[in-house]
Amino acid sequence: MSLDIASTALGELEKLLSQYDEKLRGAEDVWRAFVDSALKIKSSWDADASKIRTCVSQIKGVIESLSRELEFLLAKRELGLVPEKEYNELSAELQKRQSEYSERLHALLQKLEDVESRVIYLWARALTREYLSRLDLVQFEKRAEDSKAAERIDEETYAKIKREIAIMKQVWELLSLLPAPSKA
Repeated sequence: MSLDIASTALGELEKLLSQYDEKLRGAEDVWRAFVDSALKIKSSWDADASKIRTCVSQIKGVIESLSRELEFLLAKRELGLVPEKEYNELSAELQKRQSEYSERLHALLQKLEDVESRVIYLWARALTREYLSRLDLVQFEKRAEDSKAAERIDEETYAKIKREIAIMKQVWELLSLLPAPSKA
């Protein structure tokens, strides 16, 4: 009788473990797709960073240019070179454009901050032991320090790199606490 119980229990155990093995393989496939997608998004974001900074800089330049135009227009009015009515119309138009650009830039900067935060969050969650083991974070950090010292990168870029290195180090420490899964 006990042999029948053992045989039944073994069969049941094999069945349960096979079901979990199948479920885990499915989840691991989804996880690999997530990791690949997150790393591609991060890579694309990094590639577009200079374009983003250029656009922001251009918009700020236009806003500053509108301020200078307003100052110049005021000076012309004070010198009597522009009639009051014309000054009021031109000034109102310049102020309106400046306000519109400032408001849109402010909204886009908030969205930029949100998108960047989401990209970093996804990227950090996608960092794997295998990915991080291929990186020499100490050497990466040293190159960042050297680049900053040689003024090849600006303060903003340096801060971003330092933050990403810190994230990678923390993720590595957390992953080191977990036993490595078997390659079943």
